[in-house]
Amino acid sequence: MKPERASNWPRVAIIGAGISGIAMAIKLSRAGMTNFTIFESADGLGGTWRANTYPGCSVDVPSPLYQYSFNNVNWKRTHPNQDEILDYLTETSQRFGLTPHYRFDTEVEAIRWDERIHRYHLSAGGIDEEFDIVVSAVGFLVEPNVPAWPGLEDFRGIRFHTARWDHGVDLRDKRVAVVGVGSTSVQVVPAIQPLVDHLYVFQREPGWVVPRNGRDYTDEEMLTYSSPLRRRLRRLKLILQTEGRYVGGPHYIEGCRRHRRLEAAALEYIRSVFRDRPDLEDAVTPRYPFSGKRRVLSDNFYPTLLKDNVELVPRPVARVTERGLVDDRGTEYKVDVIITSTGFTTSQYLARLKVYGRSGRELHDVWKDEPYALLGLTVPGFPNFYMMYGPNTNGSGAPGFHWIAQQEAAAIVRDLRRMVRHGYTALQTKPRYAQAYDDWMQKRLRRTTWNSSNNYTKNKAGRIVTQIHTSATLRWLLLRILPRFGNYGRRLVGSQPRPRRGAWRKIDWT
Repeated sequence: MKPERASNWPRVAIIGAGISGIAMAIKLSRAGMTNFTIFESADGLGGTWRANTYPGCSVDVPSPLYQYSFNNVNWKRTHPNQDEILDYLTETSQRFGLTPHYRFDTEVEAIRWDERIHRYHLSAGGIDEEFDIVVSAVGFLVEPNVPAWPGLEDFRGIRFHTARWDHGVDLRDKRVAVVGVGSTSVQVVPAIQPLVDHLYVFQREPGWVVPRNGRDYTDEEMLTYSSPLRRRLRRLKLILQTEGRYVGGPHYIEGCRRHRRLEAAALEYIRSVFRDRPDLEDAVTPRYPFSGKRRVLSDNFYPTLLKDNVELVPRPVARVTERGLVDDRGTEYKVDVIITSTGFTTSQYLARLKVYGRSGRELHDVWKDEPYALLGLTVPGFPNFYMMYGPNTNGSGAPGFHWIAQQEAAAIVRDLRRMVRHGYTALQTKPRYAQAYDDWMQKRLRRTTWNSSNNYTKNKAGRIVTQIHTSATLRWLLLRILPRFGNYGRRLVGSQPRPRRGAWRKIDWT
């Protein structure tokens, strides 16, 4: 008996309702592929912009770039806050009719490829369903990195991670410790400084902090950019400027002219703020090359360190006592609240999802702690499975996260069109293409300043697994060309005959 397939093939599962998941759903919908379901473990859409609600939470990308090209709005600020971004994503989702496709409070636990029927069995909330295509859109800023300091469980005060902010805690007149000086900490510290009695900022290693130049738009600017055409022109201008700065990523190559100029500007910013505090100037000056870690954008973090109730501790935490934190020199700091701003387990892709491929092997066993994928999207041996913002996709010269999401979604839809056009029931990646791409990317990454410092881009072995080193134009070209040669199709025998030439055009793909 031949396996039966649904007449409305393909059926697509999207895991995650953040920026990438929404972009994927809209791209499918606009292509006429409306048989998709969006699984989300939280109680609503938004992804990281729903999960992160700490004080001062905002984006460090200019607002005209932090949006989809098909929903260009007039932002209130140069760099929108968390609530404005979440409202934007909600409005976009409603505008494009995605509401019926969501399944909230539903965490996908595992997907298993069934070679007999060329489908994935998806397990979520005790229910097993079949899908032709699975797209992971969970990103890599998912699992908080919680330090395993000795004695942490003995602390008698309150503690939490910035990604799990406890809004029931009143910080007024408390002695608070914020551990970490990354992109989140530089927003939290200025926001809570006026409230607390004393604030300790623990810095294991300084970051390169440069001004963000954030502000509210003036009434005149809001009126000017109320015109959709002017908004599009402004966005295009910023895209061209961004690409001009990032082509080939020269500013990431240590010692080149642009790198030297940017590092000199960052050092001058440090000197200008701490002109009367040489001790702090020395403490916040990195000892590694500019951009060796993710650059931190903030206008008020450095000035906050000069406040009377703020103390920078330029040493790592060694252990925790019942009353506070102890640094690596043995000095104890008594506090009421510990806030860990220690980032995420960025190198552990799909940490909460089990993916079983054609051979029955689990994806993490195949990776062996060294995630890789062709264009960050597909892995050999795992047909019909895609990862948006997967390994080696972060940090390119792309003009904004939404641009990346749209380009990846477009590449996936092109693959689905190819499958329908040729009657393929499985599309999978050729190992030699995935290996060649990974070798090429790793060779480029070894030239960058990311390779010269200890940072979140690397796995335990020191391999850069999160970053990409291309311009936006090159990435766009690769996404259009490589899948055509690097992926090959198969048909389930007897279940999906190859359509007649031109038959696929009867489907409305507009």
